[in-house]
Amino acid sequence: MSRRGRGNRTASECEDRPHMKPTSFNRRLCPSIIQMTLRDSEPVVLVKSYCSCVAGCGICNHLVALLYQTAHYSECGMSVVPPVLSCTETEQKWHKPRTMGVKPGPVDAMVVVKPKPDATPASGIRSTLYKGYSGELPDPSTLNPLPAYADMEPDSLPPICRMNITFDKPLVDSIFGKVQTGSILSYQHPPPPPDSVVIHEDAPPFPKVPLDGYHLQPTDCSYEIMTDQEKLHLSSLSVTLSQSHLIEEATRCQSETPEWHSLRKERVTASHFREVSHVRGTSTAEKLAERIIRGTRQTPLMKRRLEMEAGALKDYAVLKNLNLTKCGLVVHPDAPWLGASPDGLVYDPLERPSFGLVEMKCPNVASYIDCKFLRFDHGLHKFKESHCYYWQV
Repeated sequence: MSRRGRGNRTASECEDRPHMKPTSFNRRLCPSIIQMTLRDSEPVVLVKSYCSCVAGCGICNHLVALLYQTAHYSECGMSVVPPVLSCTETEQKWHKPRTMGVKPGPVDAMVVVKPKPDATPASGIRSTLYKGYSGELPDPSTLNPLPAYADMEPDSLPPICRMNITFDKPLVDSIFGKVQTGSILSYQHPPPPPDSVVIHEDAPPFPKVPLDGYHLQPTDCSYEIMTDQEKLHLSSLSVTLSQSHLIEEATRCQSETPEWHSLRKERVTASHFREVSHVRGTSTAEKLAERIIRGTRQTPLMKRRLEMEAGALKDYAVLKNLNLTKCGLVVHPDAPWLGASPDGLVYDPLERPSFGLVEMKCPNVASYIDCKFLRFDHGLHKFKESHCYYWQV
C-alpha cells in the first residue's frame, strides 16, 4: 500500500489466488490482480476498485478480503504489510487445548457421551455419587474414633484413626451438608454457587409478586352452567394475596420443588396459554384438559433446557448489568385458576420501571437466526405471534 500525499490511498497490484475446490485445482492459473483506491478521510471512502477475476467489475470476494485485511492492519497500527511467517518461525500450537464450547466445571456435573451432532442424548457416563443416608454430616460419634479402638494395638488401628479427625475442627458447608474443614468433601464438593446475581449493591429489595394493588380486569367470557363439583373445585383454587406471596417464595426452585408440581397441576399455566385460547369444541377442550392434568414426559430437549437455564440466566444478568433473583409460581388472587413461573426477577437502574421479569429460552440451534419462533421486523427480532412462546411471555 502506498500513500499519495494526504489524498487517496491506493492498493495496487495486490495478488490473491482465488479459492478452488481440490478437484479443480490448477497450479497454472494466474493469480488475481487487485487495484483499490481509498480516500484518506473520516470515515474512509472506497473510491474505485478492480479485480481481474470474473466478478471483478463489481465487488468480488477478493476485494472484500482485501478490505478486511486492510482494516485489520489499520487496527493493529501497522504501516507496512508484515512478512508471512512459516509454521517453523511461529510458536507451536498443537499442545494448546481447544476450549470452544467447553467451560470448566465440577467433575460430578460432567457427562461423557459420544460426539453426535444435532443430538441431545439423555444418557451417558456420569457420576453416581449421592448421599447414602439422611441426616447431617458428620455424625458426632465419628468425630472422636480413638476411644472406640483404645484396646487395639497402634499398628492394627483402622485408617479412620490416622486421619486426624477431632471434634474441635470447625465445620464448613458442602453439597452433603456440614463437613470438617480440610476434609475431601470440603474442597471437592463445595456448596453450589448462589442463583442470584447482585451487581448493584444499593438496589432496593425486590417486590413481592403478584404486586400489591395491581388487579386484573374481569373477563367478559361466558361460561356454561357449572355443576356443584366444578364450582367446588374452582373455589378450592382461590387464594389471598398473602397466600400468593407464600406460594411464590416456596416454589422458587420450581421443578425441584414438589409443591411447584402440585400447585400448577390444577391450573392453566403460561406454557399452555396459546393452546387454551385456540381450543375449538367440547371434545377438544376435554382432551386438552386431560393432557394438562396428566402432565408431559420430560424430553431430552427439556432436560437440556433445565441444565442450561441457570448458567444462561447468570450470563444474561452479567452481560446486561442487572440484579437477578429466582422467581416461583405466580398465582394472582383475581384469576387463581391461572399460573405462571417466570425464570427470574431482574433490576435495571436505567429502566423505568426498574424491576421486571425474565424468561429464558435455550433453543438447540446453531444461531438465533435459525430459531423458528423469531421474526425479523425493521431491524429487530420479535416473537412470532402465532408461536406459543409469544402467548407465554
